[in-house]
Order: sequence, then structure tokens, then C-alpha cells
Amino acid sequence: MAPRQKITRDMILESGFELAKRNGIESVNSRNVAKELSCSTQPVFSQFPTMEELRKAVFDYVCEKCVYEILKNKEKRDFLSLTTRWYLNLIRNEKNLYKLIYFSSGFEHNSVIEMMLNYDSNREMIKKMQSDYSLNEAQCNDILLRTFALLHGIGSLIAFNDLQISDDEISALIKKTVVEMVQGASNSNIKEE
Repeated sequence: MAPRQKITRDMILESGFELAKRNGIESVNSRNVAKELSCSTQPVFSQFPTMEELRKAVFDYVCEKCVYEILKNKEKRDFLSLTTRWYLNLIRNEKNLYKLIYFSSGFEHNSVIEMMLNYDSNREMIKKMQSDYSLNEAQCNDILLRTFALLHGIGSLIAFNDLQISDDEISALIKKTVVEMVQGASNSNIKEE
């Protein structure tokens, strides 16, 4: 008799990730995850006693995977542009993951900036901006927040209204806006001196 396969927490999360990617977070439940893993629901329930815990863990897992994808490029010259491209790829090619990350109730934060600073990728981007542009943390937080608002607005129009705009056009718009915000912040530093 062959030994039974041990179903690990990571296997469950990866199956939940694949389900969320294909069919949306609504499809993530113990029965569907068990079916993906070709096992009973018992291993899923032993790791995640409630559907809420399972979905929250899958949400966190998806976010961690996405942060990893962003951070693997953090040493590249134009980290902001690469992050913008990653975000646009998510919108255009992984709509279920985009909706899960940005439109689900997984956000448990008091403010948008608090939510944004929860991600290593955004903290790394702020450090890079401080270093590259000689700005303070508050100025970088403001630039990141306004950039996110612009990109998220465009992303929502693409995802829900099928806005026809190229990635190059969006990247150029984001880059121009960031340059203008950095110049404005730098000018305010000069005036304060």
C-alpha cells in the first residue's frame, strides 16, 4: 500500500491561489481546494477551521507572491516603471488576482497609506525615492499615495470599463506625474531652507 501524501499548508495555499487566479476568491472553499489537491476536506479543515480563515490566508499568500514579483526587480534602475508595468500586467492578464488584491475586503487598515506601507515593495520604493531624490519620508509617502491613486484609477477604468489605453501611454503619464511631484517636493525643500 502506497504511503498517503501529506497535504501541507503551503499546498493548500498554492491550490487556493490557483483557484483565486482562475475563478476569483469566491471559488476558494475547502471543497474546491480539496478537489484541486485530490484529497478529502479533512486536511484543509485541519489547517483552516473556517472558510474565512482559508480565504484570509489565501489573500495574504497572493499578496506575498505579488510583493515577491515586484521586489525581485528592486535593484533595477527604474523600479517605479517596473512596478507600474507589473500592476498593468496584473490588471490586463490576471483580473481575478487584481480584484482580490485591490477590491476585496482583505484590506484591514485604517488608511490607504497604512495599507500601502504594509507591503515591503512600497517601503523599498520609498527608501529608493528618498535616496534618489533627496526627499523626506513624508514627501515620498505623499508621492507614492498620489501615484497609487492615479494608477489605481486608470486600472479600475481598464478592469471594469475596458478603457483602451496602452501600457506605454500609462507609463509615460505616471512617469511625468512623478517627475512633477518630485520637482514640486524638491522646490518646497529649497524654499524651506
